[in-house]
Parts: sequence; C-alpha cells; structure tokens
Amino acid sequence: SKARMRIGNGPNDEGLSRHHLIRECERSLKRLKTDVIDIYFLHEWDGVTPLEETIAALDTLVSQGKIRYVGCSNYSGWQVMKALSISDSHHQPRFVTQQIHYTLEAREAEYELLPISVDQGLGVLVWSPLAGGLLSGKYR
Repeated sequence: SKARMRIGNGPNDEGLSRHHLIRECERSLKRLKTDVIDIYFLHEWDGVTPLEETIAALDTLVSQGKIRYVGCSNYSGWQVMKALSISDSHHQPRFVTQQIHYTLEAREAEYELLPISVDQGLGVLVWSPLAGGLLSGKYR
C-alpha cells in the first residue's frame, strides 16, 4: 500500500501529513480486509509537510501494529538520506526498502539510489523494469 496521492479536493486529501497518512492507512486496511500492512510506502516526496511529522505518524502506525515496515517510492538520494537521518535521530522506524524506476533504458539510479541502498541496507523494488513494454518486444 502507498500514501501521498490526491484522493479528494480537501486540504487533507493529499500529502504525507499525520492526518492523511493515518486515514489512508485505515482505508487501505479496510479495502485489503486485513489487520496489518507488511510494507507501507510513501509514494513520493511531500515538500509541504515537515518530514518529522510524517515519520512520527509512521511510528504511530508501527506502534499500533497497523504496519510492519516503511518504504519510499520515487525519492531522490538526498530525500532518502534526510528521512533516514531523521528516523535514526528520533529512534523511529526507518525505510527498509525503496521503490525506484530502473531499466536498461533508464539507469540513473546507479548514481545515487542503488549505492544508498547498499550503504544503508535498504531493499530495492523496481517499477517499470521493461520500460513500459519497450524492452519486452511488445513494440516491434
């Protein structure tokens, strides 16, 4: 499950605020008909909400047993490191994985994101590894 995307027109209907994260986690649990989400992803950076608020909300969800682990998706290298630094300094849950765009056609992740994963012990999930079908032979 992921959170961040716009789900309505109200001021709390997008982003990574405490209110939005907790509400969207509850909705995901209900839709999935489960009591816990294994990995809850922050879908993209929120430049408005203080990162400390976001990480504290994730800590609440982990403490309540609603999520087990936290990951990020579509973050830049400095954003990943800033989040890990705040998590570590506050003794709150840190990312265990990141979801990145990586293909034979788009290898930018090799410069920062993959080395950060190795250095920080993060797992990596790749989205669109076949470049939207370009590398699958779909378009001949």
